[in-house]
Amino acid sequence: MIIDNGSRQSLAIDGVFEGVAGVAGPFVSFVPNRCARSPAQAVAGVLSGVPVRLAPKKDPAGPFWTSRYEVIE
Repeated sequence: MIIDNGSRQSLAIDGVFEGVAGVAGPFVSFVPNRCARSPAQAVAGVLSGVPVRLAPKKDPAGPFWTSRYEVIE
């Protein structure tokens, strides 16, 4: 069995989050720390200096928001 514990990378989402987020495979998890807009409205961010497309959804079991991310080229 292989367990992917992921890594920690910098994430910036305008008006929603700025700091270190958890990344595992194509998913990023974060707890919002800005209140300018709802995390559900976020469509893009910057993950470790790379622009990414996001579609965050609230984790039903905790305070985290999780999103699959896609690099914007």
